[in-house]
Amino acid sequence: MTTDSTCALPPVAAKGRPAPDGKLVRTVFATSRALDFCSQKELVAQTGHSPEAWPLVCLKELLDNALDACEEAGIAPIVAVTVDERGITVADNGPGIPESTIRGITDFSVRVSSREAYVAPDRGKQGNALKTILAMPFVLDDDCGKVQIASGGVLYRIEMRLDRVRSAPIIAIAAPEPSNVKTGTSITVEWPDSAFAQFWVRQRSVFTNWRPTRAA
Repeated sequence: MTTDSTCALPPVAAKGRPAPDGKLVRTVFATSRALDFCSQKELVAQTGHSPEAWPLVCLKELLDNALDACEEAGIAPIVAVTVDERGITVADNGPGIPESTIRGITDFSVRVSSREAYVAPDRGKQGNALKTILAMPFVLDDDCGKVQIASGGVLYRIEMRLDRVRSAPIIAIAAPEPSNVKTGTSITVEWPDSAFAQFWVRQRSVFTNWRPTRAA
């Protein structure tokens, strides 16, 4: 928690003593809203789900984004889901995700969404789905969260850490690398070496063998 340096408080009040007129003057503290994504409690509030369900939340959000991107571009969606020891990867054949959007994900002080201001039957308008997806592996690992986004022949490696002195997230995007993903977008969320990673290994067959059922 940091003190808001813009608050003009009397020196004695800032030290916790009464003001000259005898009235109590409280010191005002400002907490970065970016911290809404840096703790288990806040992420539960953001997603509405406990950590045990975060893998499913992550998968659902990635699928929603993939389907919405294809529908908006008028493309019949083809979505591939890979679940292994490394984490979750969802790839689509949509129009791709621009670099400006990828870099906007790292700014936790604003929402980045193409749907928030429109009335349309989209699957979600929360505007922070990719931010929560980036934050989930960080909160589980308590040190570093890693997400890879490939689109337009470029791979972006994103890492999220926490500056515990400033109480602010640190988001680093490595230098872009060449990628084989020329069409659409591929997003990989790396889960830490924990019970959650093992959970996905055990459940891998559920997604591998799943087939849509046809209504009678």
